[in-house]
Amino acid sequence: MNEVFPIHLRRRRLTAREQARQPAGATAGITLDGRPLAPAAGSSLLEAARQAGIYIPALCAHPELPSACNGDADWGGCGLCLVAVEGTAELQRACRVMVTEGLQVTSRNPDIEHARQQALAAILADHPHVCLSCPQREGCSRVTCSFGHPVAARCCGIFSHCELRKVADHVVIPPDTPDYRPQHYARPLPVVKDEPFYDRDYNLCIDCRRCLVACNEVRGVGCLEVKQEADGRRWVGPIAETLAASDCMFCNACVSVCPTGALIDRVDRTPPVGQKQAGQAPCATACPAGIDVPRYVQLAGLGRFAEANAVVREKLPFPGILGRACYAPCETDCRRGRLDDPLSIRSLKRIAAEHDDGRWRELQRRLPPTGKQVAVIGAGPAGLTAAFYLAKLGHAVTIHEAQPEAGGMARYGIPAYRLPREVIADEVAEVAAVGVAFRFNTRVESLQAPELQAADAVFVAIGAQQGKPLEAARPQPGVMDGVDFLRAVARGEVGNLPDEVTVIGGGDVACDAARSALRLGAASVEMIYRGSGDRLRAHPGELAAGLEEGVQLRLQSTLQQVARENAALGLQWQVADPAAARPAGQTGLLIGAIGQQVAGLGLAGGLLEVDDELRLAGQHKVFAGGDAVTGPASLIDAVAQGRRAASAIDRFLGGTGEIDEVLLDAPWREWRTPDDIARIAGDETHKRGFNQRRAVAAPRLAPAERQGWMEVERCYPLADACSEGLRCLKCNLMHEMQVAELPPVSRQSLDPATLASVPAEPGVYFIFDAGNALLAIKGVANLQAGLREALEQLDDTALHSYRLEIAHFYSQRENELLQAYSEQHGRLPPGIGDDALDDLF
Repeated sequence: MNEVFPIHLRRRRLTAREQARQPAGATAGITLDGRPLAPAAGSSLLEAARQAGIYIPALCAHPELPSACNGDADWGGCGLCLVAVEGTAELQRACRVMVTEGLQVTSRNPDIEHARQQALAAILADHPHVCLSCPQREGCSRVTCSFGHPVAARCCGIFSHCELRKVADHVVIPPDTPDYRPQHYARPLPVVKDEPFYDRDYNLCIDCRRCLVACNEVRGVGCLEVKQEADGRRWVGPIAETLAASDCMFCNACVSVCPTGALIDRVDRTPPVGQKQAGQAPCATACPAGIDVPRYVQLAGLGRFAEANAVVREKLPFPGILGRACYAPCETDCRRGRLDDPLSIRSLKRIAAEHDDGRWRELQRRLPPTGKQVAVIGAGPAGLTAAFYLAKLGHAVTIHEAQPEAGGMARYGIPAYRLPREVIADEVAEVAAVGVAFRFNTRVESLQAPELQAADAVFVAIGAQQGKPLEAARPQPGVMDGVDFLRAVARGEVGNLPDEVTVIGGGDVACDAARSALRLGAASVEMIYRGSGDRLRAHPGELAAGLEEGVQLRLQSTLQQVARENAALGLQWQVADPAAARPAGQTGLLIGAIGQQVAGLGLAGGLLEVDDELRLAGQHKVFAGGDAVTGPASLIDAVAQGRRAASAIDRFLGGTGEIDEVLLDAPWREWRTPDDIARIAGDETHKRGFNQRRAVAAPRLAPAERQGWMEVERCYPLADACSEGLRCLKCNLMHEMQVAELPPVSRQSLDPATLASVPAEPGVYFIFDAGNALLAIKGVANLQAGLREALEQLDDTALHSYRLEIAHFYSQRENELLQAYSEQHGRLPPGIGDDALDDLF
């Protein structure tokens, strides 16, 4: 089809890790800390050190960002990445020195360390920092402050999960660093906790400008700027009064790179420093089948519907069915829903399927025959999915189905006004096209049936297709369960209904039964649920449609008794409020939709027990999945079970179990969300900045137009679909970002060679045993001498390690640290040598 919007393909900017994997280009030979290196010519010394595994502290640099230290003559960056370059008198910033042939560089010596400490002190001058050196920082409850620091100076929300803290531990805060005194400022900086997503405390901003670079240069949004107070404090905030007014696109890049607690995501909590944001975007994590939801949504936003459909088909064979009947957990977890409306992801799946160009068929995997036979019992979503993937892996698959057509509950439980039968037929045909054989009207009664014995593996996917009986109503004419009713409707076996129909239940089956009864001629349909309205389990959209069509809903009424009264059934109810609901009545047909259970293969109501590989308990070659294992669930859950089963069965049959495939070819095969999200094309009304459109609902037939089994919900118009796709916040990008580079573990091996570099200054040392358990905390006037004395008291064969902390008031610092350790662990460290605690302690 023609593109709705012009497309500009861009490769994502490579991260530092990806750059390291690129084919080698021109290099330059340098020496860094005595090590010969050959980094890429033109890269910075900081990048060269990072690639070589040599840590140089830098709070204004990040592996995902270009250098922030350029273009502002009045701002020198954090000043921590200082190095000594041979032939240059002054220390240089490693982020600004470009690699050239023959450079001789030193990253650590006393002059460098002293200069870094002074730079750190300057950073901390306007930043609350008692938390960085507080002796209680590991064990404090954070409810009160043991040292009485003013509230504005206390710990922020990320406590010890702070990159600034780890860098400060590495550089060492100089003892003459002035205290943070918020009372000296004319006004505190803004603290914002009432805007979407992010808590922002600009008093914690250290002006590293990572967020500025991430927003303006990488994402291309440009909603941040440097602010300066009259007292000289600088911080980075939005260009307008609020983020939304500044055209923020809420992509989370700024939060992901912030090294302090200045920016915290209250929805997706910022992970501890050094850890990557877990998992995927919330919508993708919520999808049981593992669809790359952001990718297909964003492709739909660009008008590339066939490509979006191929992305969906990489994980399941039923985009048309699920584009209509999925309960869409992805929409429930859509991050945009925390702001205004979640994206209409299910409807985008449908329009993608309806604009399929079929190219994916040429790219799908078709392996040669393996000679293995698989029998599948049940042609519902789980069985069809498993059969589809197993057949493409080369296995001969036969599905045994008790009904005359395939589809399971999709065909026999979901009415045609929600899911047209031709859609099911088309997608089942794709399963048959990969070689799956069907045997309809074939009920398998036992796992010992002859048709199963010849198979190398069996997959039981019989679903939960028997309704639970109503306790108050014995089987009799005029009483049906909802599953049997919907199955009879689907098979065309229901004639004219009585004028009055009563449906008991509050779920989707009850709602579908009630709406179907209206279409079959019932004059009055009442849906009765024992609980309150907020406990109804039916999909809100389907329930609302039923009420529009004339279904009457009565709540907090429980059926007590059913008695035959001539041609009708007399019903007695227990009601929560007799004044608001009648305790008795009549109906011509009573439909119970209070739940479903497993039936068949000699099973009576219970779920099948399987192991982690979905193998049926006590069976060698029999696997099971779908509703028969999970209980009544959704179509997408059943598809996910079918995928798991296909993978497990293939491994059982000697394969790899790999069923994933890529169904796009160039150039879209390589397409990923561009880092510069502001460059995603849009129509003339989609200007740079935040897309403030609200969700566009898929069109539906008006209640008066809903005749017979006509499909109620219709497909999006193209422009509306693109508009909806462009509302995506691109949350996936924050999960792809690399983490900041952190200082190496500060412990070193306790041996004479390493002690030679320990400063002969006052401080506190920590000694750990071979299992990294803390043995001793000791304050000494000379750290080098103290550690040498400790080494003499230890077993020379033990693998001990140490770390140290410079502290001129070392006795006081020792006491503070021992007190904090005691409060956290309920004991003191065991000590070593003459300081070892005896049995009294």
